[in-house]
Amino acid sequence: MPDSPVEQFAATMGETLVSSAVVSDRRGSVAWKVVTSAGTYVVKANTESEGGHGRDKEREIEREASVLQRLSALGAIDRRYFAAAKVSPPGARWIAARWIDGTGMWPALAQARDDDTPAARKLLASVTCSLAGALARLHAVRFAHADVQPTNIRITPDGEGRLLDYALACGPEEHGGRLPYRGALTHITAPEVAAELLATRDHVHVQALPPADVWALGASLFWCWTGERPVAYLEGDRAGMLRDIAAGNRLRDLAAVRPWRFPVLENLIVSCLADDPSARPTTAELAGAFSQSQRVEGPHPEDHPRNTPTPRVLSHPPYATLSDAASTYAPSKSANNAPISTGGNVQDRVASDSSELSGSP
Repeated sequence: MPDSPVEQFAATMGETLVSSAVVSDRRGSVAWKVVTSAGTYVVKANTESEGGHGRDKEREIEREASVLQRLSALGAIDRRYFAAAKVSPPGARWIAARWIDGTGMWPALAQARDDDTPAARKLLASVTCSLAGALARLHAVRFAHADVQPTNIRITPDGEGRLLDYALACGPEEHGGRLPYRGALTHITAPEVAAELLATRDHVHVQALPPADVWALGASLFWCWTGERPVAYLEGDRAGMLRDIAAGNRLRDLAAVRPWRFPVLENLIVSCLADDPSARPTTAELAGAFSQSQRVEGPHPEDHPRNTPTPRVLSHPPYATLSDAASTYAPSKSANNAPISTGGNVQDRVASDSSELSGSP
């Protein structure tokens, strides 16, 4: 039997290994970009963890393989995405998926943070509709992605958003065999999830539902379009941030931080961030929002009042969770506080403590 997960994957697929390169190595798992005679993939495997969390990583890989198999069978994701997995001993567990060419959501929307142009409007509309459509397919089979955030979204060269990282997905199953869901990136946590996380102990599973994905999508769009996190926190630790989110009264005013007026997108984001889950639109409704709009091509003279704010220094790029910033990856900063590339984009580094199943250039 081949020794490394990459070699095992190539042998499993019956393909010749051409090249492999590590794109992430952190928190008990390592991921490679793998090129074979038949295609390009990302392969992730668990490693020995000094902190004693090796079995947790094994369970994450086992679960994500199960989720991807089920979603593929249900037609909720592209059946070509999931490639193969090894989820039993001996040796490391690993999982592989097709490589997705593109760019992370934050750098992809940089042009939209700078200027109101027809290209920027088309990009925002395409990203929003494609992501809503992908989530709608999950929700139709009673799954929530449960980890919608900028670093788990890939923007393809043609401007479509692709969801990555299904390790935390919450579906209609018994939860005794999975690691309990305890939220993902703090800044995209819906108020109802935040409240339940605060009210329960760490070993208790919190079931994320489709409206939480809608809130997370709205929060991600808010963040990547304006350069500001959607919640103006009063407290700096994770529990304090969750309290601010759960309170529902600390949302930033989108009209005050938007780079330029785009009423269709603004209304969509505000509706996604409704405190009451039942008041949020469904992802199916979101997917058709721009097709019903009278003006996406823009810009329109009325969208540029004289007091339109000038572009601002972006203070909160979405690269790390609160705990990540203190204990793991801390991106380098340039003079304007924007991240500096350290060899591969943010998707290669992976901000959440879950799967690195993603594509990156």
